[in-house]
Amino acid sequence: MATIFPREEKAEYLFDKILENSQACERLMETFYESVESDGEYSGEVLPPEKFAKALFDAYKNKDLTAFLLAICQHSMFDLLRNAYLVPFRFNADGHTNPYILTDGFGNLLNDCKKAVPDKMYHKFQKVYAQNDDVKMYLAEGYRKRHCYDEVTMEVKDYRMGEQLGVLLVYELPDTIKMKETEAQSYVAVMDLVMQLQEELPKSIVYYGQECLEEKGEHFDELGVFLPFTHFSERLEKHIETAKKIVYQYKE
Repeated sequence: MATIFPREEKAEYLFDKILENSQACERLMETFYESVESDGEYSGEVLPPEKFAKALFDAYKNKDLTAFLLAICQHSMFDLLRNAYLVPFRFNADGHTNPYILTDGFGNLLNDCKKAVPDKMYHKFQKVYAQNDDVKMYLAEGYRKRHCYDEVTMEVKDYRMGEQLGVLLVYELPDTIKMKETEAQSYVAVMDLVMQLQEELPKSIVYYGQECLEEKGEHFDELGVFLPFTHFSERLEKHIETAKKIVYQYKE
């Protein structure tokens, strides 16, 4: 696909020259943020000017949009989609447990649970658990995440946001890998569900995993709806029923 403008040949020579000049890097960064902020001030996290310029040039040379986004807004492309609540978060992405499951299949706290669970929240969970035997339900701690550059090393690191306790509802979905679908294609299938959940249950978090559930030798995709107590503690029973109704509507 053609680019909007022709690519400049040998642009790396110019980029190297700019990177050697800290004042040039600072002017470049200031010019960029003045173009995206009406008041000329950028209130978010920013890289040092030299690091910003290098990330910007690397993104241009490598045709890497995510590298560019990490430099300007500390999100990858899919971080933006997930934190805009458009597509699900991955179960246990990047090898990090998310969400933390704190109860067993009978609603009891795990013996090795290392998270502090207030009695009030645990009793609230036990109450709704006893009322819902038609869905897998767990007390859990979940969080959103994004990626950013380390200001010193420029290595990509992940950053957790909003760790909180809540109720996790887990559903079995068809195995999209068996249907030769990629994870991005599977997101297309569940995007309407995610959007409706946000419309009716704002700030709920949806998790998704391909072939992360195995029963009797069969593999299934798994979808989780996380309802943080911060937002859903009041009228929790009603919110759970709303979530179940939405998911079952899309499973039919």
